[in-house]
Amino acid sequence: MAGPIVRVSPREVHIKDPDYYDEIYASAGRRREKDAAAVGRFDLDGSSFASVSPETHRQRRAPVEKFFSKAAITRTESTIQFCLHKLVQHLEGAYHSHKVISLDAGFSALTSDIIHQYVFGFNSGNLDQEDFNENIRDGISGLFRMGHIAFFFPIVQTILNVLPLSVVKMINPYAFALKDQKTDVHNRVVRFLSGEKGESGSVIEKLSSPDMPEHFRSADNLTDEGFSLVIGGTETTARSLSLGMYHLLSEPHLLKKLREEIRAVMPTPESKPTWNELEQLPYLMGVVLETLRLSTGIASRSPRRAPTETLVYKNHTIPAGSLISQTNYFVLMDPNIFPDPHAFDPERWTRAAAKGERLDRYLVNFSKGSRICLGMNLAYAELYLAIATLIRRFDLELFKTTIKNIEFARDFGTPFPDEGNYSIRVLVKGIVKE
Repeated sequence: MAGPIVRVSPREVHIKDPDYYDEIYASAGRRREKDAAAVGRFDLDGSSFASVSPETHRQRRAPVEKFFSKAAITRTESTIQFCLHKLVQHLEGAYHSHKVISLDAGFSALTSDIIHQYVFGFNSGNLDQEDFNENIRDGISGLFRMGHIAFFFPIVQTILNVLPLSVVKMINPYAFALKDQKTDVHNRVVRFLSGEKGESGSVIEKLSSPDMPEHFRSADNLTDEGFSLVIGGTETTARSLSLGMYHLLSEPHLLKKLREEIRAVMPTPESKPTWNELEQLPYLMGVVLETLRLSTGIASRSPRRAPTETLVYKNHTIPAGSLISQTNYFVLMDPNIFPDPHAFDPERWTRAAAKGERLDRYLVNFSKGSRICLGMNLAYAELYLAIATLIRRFDLELFKTTIKNIEFARDFGTPFPDEGNYSIRVLVKGIVKE
């Protein structure tokens, strides 16, 4: 141990220094490999996410990347709005019935339905269910909870893969819900590969085209790629939305200021501004960025290996081939960069911009370099549109929800509170009329 540099295992060094982050998570010009053991726990070996070598990663990511550009996501805003309208209907119903709403489950249903529709061309229907189909949310959470066990005992995933669905359902209904969904996705991929035409224009349908590289067009690889997008595109964004809404509802003066700003592009509660229009609102931008900062994205270390490059940190030499990592949390909560880091302060971003400071270079939720999160633009679009819509249309009140329900206390790959899962329950106290 030497200050910010710590040997956390016989084969890995962790460096706590935000200004060294770009050395570890470097751009494509510098070769970086993932750790096979770290990514293998998720049983997504055929995906770009789980690709160890940069060559395999580039081959797998290149055909997918164009579907998640900002322009591509802008073209799919109608899908986001369609799903968001269903969530709005739930909240309107809860107002009339005085029902408590689990907003965390609602956000998981929202992000899950959006990503399924966009990637696979079918709506998973979670928003059509009264309880938002909480089993799917809990299934993804269960996958993360099992991550540490699967890391040290990889045979666990092997056993789950060979067990019949009926047995998995008896052992763990949440794991069954996720496995059943993956089986459905696999069957759809097989149909697309056999030449079946869909009307959706989905990502997977296009990736199944004979025009795509042969190595990419296997049922297992496409299933893994698609399902990695589902997992990444559901839970992390839903958690961010939950955290952001908690802080806004906890501090009414912030909510009031945000609602007043949003009126500029939403003159009526039913107005549907574009993502681009919402991005121009400085206070909303601060809310979104602060929401991301406090939600951290991935909680666990995500090690990289520089196989041919000897890295140097201060007076320490790190031999080529060594695993090296830096945890997002330490960057996002560094008081030298973000004073009073636990405070939800949207204006820290506008203050920094006014001074010409680039705080966004330290916003590492989506990682950096050649492995930066593929779904980043979709996450931003969902955050802007969902927060603006709910704040403009409803008066919400927290119900038996405290900071303990959303505070990062346990690391299961993503942040978990001290007990249970992320949870934010609300009462709909009013529907905004003007």
